[in-house]
Amino acid sequence: MKVSTQEIEKSQVVLEIEVDPPRLERAMDQAYRRMAGRLKVPGFRPGKAPRPLVERMIGRESLLEDAIEHLVPEVYREAVDQEDLYPIEEASFEVVEAEPLKIKATVPVRPAVTLGDYRSLRRELTTPEITDEQVDNVITQLRESHATWVPVERTVQLEDRVAMDVHGTVDDKPILDRQDVEYVVRGESDRPMPGFAEQLVGMSAGDEKHFTLPVPADFEDQELAGKQAIFDVKVHWVKEKQLPELDDAFASSVGTFANLDELKQEVRNELQGRAEAQARQALQESLIEEIVAGASLELPPQAVEKQAARLRQQLASSLDRQGITLEQYRQLTGKSAAEFEEELEADARRELTRLFVLDEVAKAEQIGVDPVEVETEIRRAAGDGPDARRLVREALARRETRARVEAAVRERKTIAHLVDMATGAADGQAAQPPAEASQTAAPAAEEPSHA
Repeated sequence: MKVSTQEIEKSQVVLEIEVDPPRLERAMDQAYRRMAGRLKVPGFRPGKAPRPLVERMIGRESLLEDAIEHLVPEVYREAVDQEDLYPIEEASFEVVEAEPLKIKATVPVRPAVTLGDYRSLRRELTTPEITDEQVDNVITQLRESHATWVPVERTVQLEDRVAMDVHGTVDDKPILDRQDVEYVVRGESDRPMPGFAEQLVGMSAGDEKHFTLPVPADFEDQELAGKQAIFDVKVHWVKEKQLPELDDAFASSVGTFANLDELKQEVRNELQGRAEAQARQALQESLIEEIVAGASLELPPQAVEKQAARLRQQLASSLDRQGITLEQYRQLTGKSAAEFEEELEADARRELTRLFVLDEVAKAEQIGVDPVEVETEIRRAAGDGPDARRLVREALARRETRARVEAAVRERKTIAHLVDMATGAADGQAAQPPAEASQTAAPAAEEPSHA
């Protein structure tokens, strides 16, 4: 087998492969055996018909085509190994001549990356101090999440909670019919319709009210948009929200805190940790953006196309979980098909460029990943559930999974190393990303049910 190579633009290598005639003949013989086993030839058992007879029945061209189809991937792999190439996506093939067999393969290879002077970049990591007001806001959220609803003997006010019967129609068509439903009377709420909450203000338990509201132009049923909705409401009870007293007892109720000062200090520490993590993340992204902008490389078009396809599939899967198709998404965003594809290609180029540049930095800085680090990352990702051992075992057994995890760990270490260099870290070692803050500092406020 004769092989010649030629580097062309956009990180591609053209392989010209000429297969020795005896090898093509052997491939033809193998093709004959495959086809003879599928043919029914009178007077012969399956697979026993002689080759000349099979050739006359199906034509030499069909036999040659089958032989080439099976031979091309085989000789391509040998040529790639022989020329020490590392394809990053599938090659495209062209049969230049059938006999003797000459093949041209255009192979996308890893782009050569020229890095800029990234070592001279400097950044200052600054983190804003947490204010008392920020701490107080979190404490208020915590109190809100531990609030209780207490019955009151007065008229409805905004932020109260009521139980009511509600019936709504538009042109005698029912749009709402609920009995004894609980509803939080929030100002400027648009549920079930703008102005509804304000109509409840001033009512008392046992009161009934009949009122009309305009249906907004963006109402889900467009046939009703712009018309008048008629509501009949009867209030059963009224409750107001009572926040717990801000004292040591409250602090102990939300965690293992001896007093209120301990709770406030923990909130401050968590807010500070999050602020530091966000500042580091912002610095990191700014630094990477500048390093990528200072590098030069040419991406193979096959790699860009494949990455864009992956991004398209990821988006389609995400939208499908929300019950939306790609076409519906495109229409909602107001993009033409061409604009949508251009955006996908731009995102693919951006992600691939970042990937190759950071990988080149890792090589330049001699940042490696130990197998123990890969296993540790896999075990961390598997968690401690009942299937953790099986998941770890299966992941470690798959070369592709280990390679993917190794690449992710190397990129994380590289980014941390770059941040440390830019900020002048004393030892220059790659620091680990800050751990995620606990949930104490950001409680989810209670969201009562709405009508």
